[in-house]
Parts: sequence; structure tokens; C-alpha cells
Amino acid sequence: MIFRVIILASLFAPVVACYGQQPEQTLQLDTLISKLQEALAVKKDIEIQEIKGVYRLTPWHFAPNLNYDFINSNYYLTVSTAPIISNMLGKRQETRRISAIERRYSNLEHTQEIRLKALYLQINQKIANIQLSHEILLNDIEIYKIKIQQHEAHEIDTETFLRERSNILNKIKSHNTEVADIQRYILDIEQLTEHQAQLDLSQYFVYEILTTNH
Repeated sequence: MIFRVIILASLFAPVVACYGQQPEQTLQLDTLISKLQEALAVKKDIEIQEIKGVYRLTPWHFAPNLNYDFINSNYYLTVSTAPIISNMLGKRQETRRISAIERRYSNLEHTQEIRLKALYLQINQKIANIQLSHEILLNDIEIYKIKIQQHEAHEIDTETFLRERSNILNKIKSHNTEVADIQRYILDIEQLTEHQAQLDLSQYFVYEILTTNH
């Protein structure tokens, strides 16, 4: 029975030989912060525009009212200041609401930027961990290949070999889970910035390890 190890040919293509160097990526912190600010600015402007200009003086506010004096049988004009005063009060309320919106978004930008930086650091740390995990996994796969040869040469029994196979499969599963976990952080960044973070993680996965050709 021949056992064959199958892994993706381009596995970890961007990972360099020396551990510690980060793979090339498009997740630039300055760009992400800029996208975050742009997204919040758009939302703030939408809220402000919804209330801005509602209280605006028009010629109708100064239009006189035509009245009739039944006692003297005479028409006369009056101008009411109530609409003007109401507009002034509304304008003050509008200004206060706009100031409140600006303060709220200023605070939101500060807290969201802190969260974004934390996510960015976590992603970079996880990528570094995956690099190390990759090196270890490649070594373990090489050891597994030796176990295949030993089993074919009847140097180890089938039970021992199957334990080795289960062990390497569990390591691959654990490694792929770590890679997939990074995607969750990327999705959080995309939700914050409303910008697609173009970081392809597909090359980090070990897809399968099989036994064939009985």
C-alpha cells in the first residue's frame, strides 16, 4: 500500500525564508484610518443635512396679515412677530443639535480608531504566528513522509502509522483554524471602515493530506 502526501503546490508562497518578515499585504494602517474617517464623515453629513435648513426665514415670515375692522368698517394690515420668533428659536435648536452630532461623531471617531488599531495589531501578530506555525507544520509533514516510508518498509506497524496520520491531520486542522480566524478580524475592519480589506489568505491554507493507491 502506497501512501501519498498531497498539499497545495503554492502553499505559503508569500512567506519568506526568514521568519519575522511579514508577507506583502495591502492592509496599511494609515489607509484604513483614512477610510474610517471618510465613512464616519459621510454618516455625519447625512445626519446634519437632515436637520440643517429646516428653520429658514422666507418672505412669508414677514408677510402682513389683512384684517377688517367691523367697528370702523376699515381694512388694515398687521405683521406678526410670532413666526419670526419661532424660527429664531428653531434655528438655535438646530445649531445645538448639529453641535451635538459633531461631538458624538468626534468621540465615535476616537473610539473607533482605537479599535481599528487594536484589530490591525492583532492581525499582524496572528500573521506572524501563522508564519511560525507554517514552518513547524512543514517540518511535521516531512516527518510524516518518513513515517510513510517506514510503514511501507514494515518498520512500524499500521496502528502506529495511523496515530501519526491522525496527529498530522489534527495539526493541519488547527493551523487552518488559525488562518480562518484572521478573516474574522478582517471582516471587523471592513465593517468599521466600510472598505474592502484586500488581504488574500487562501495561500495560507493546507488543503488536504490523503492516503491513496492501495
